[in-house]
Amino acid sequence: MNELNIRELEAHELDEGARLLGRGMCNNPNNVEAFGRDRRDRESALAKMFLPLLRRTKTTGNVLGAFCKGKMVGIYAITAPGLCQLKSWEKLRFLPAIFLGNSLSTPVRILHWVDEWSRRDPSEPHWHLGPVAVDRDLQNQGIGRAMMVDFCTRMDNWDTPSYLETDKSENVRFYRKFGFTVIAESEILGVPNWFMSRRGFSP
Repeated sequence: MNELNIRELEAHELDEGARLLGRGMCNNPNNVEAFGRDRRDRESALAKMFLPLLRRTKTTGNVLGAFCKGKMVGIYAITAPGLCQLKSWEKLRFLPAIFLGNSLSTPVRILHWVDEWSRRDPSEPHWHLGPVAVDRDLQNQGIGRAMMVDFCTRMDNWDTPSYLETDKSENVRFYRKFGFTVIAESEILGVPNWFMSRRGFSP
């Protein structure tokens, strides 16, 4: 991969960021279980769900994109300490995204999934990493590594712990390379999930 430029996204770039997340995270096990087996339907549903999340994170943290020759090829978002959990009125913004165009069972699965992740969120102050994705056809080319180096540099400069969730065992191995450790495991929607922290919380 040619030289990457990692920078904060402008508001008008969030739509493309949401579509990239839909493509890049389409085959994550939780997403398959929540949104069904049709890849195109999952991509579309995920893009709709991620857009309000990115808009919120733009005001509660940072949304950063990796660019190669001016094209967005990766994205990661981080939420500031104390702002991870949605307030009741904020959750209303997500309802159209998870109800419209989906089966009646999809919102039930998503709300269960979100609840399980939320209740494991550490009470100690931390930066919350996620979502993170590289575009579907550009994975395994060093883009994810470059974004994680950028992320870890920020965390080290700010001298603060961080936290994430993942539903992919290969991601566990990947994040361990950057100092994350598994602090909990759980099965959600029939899928193994791992909860990880960096320079922070003990199992």
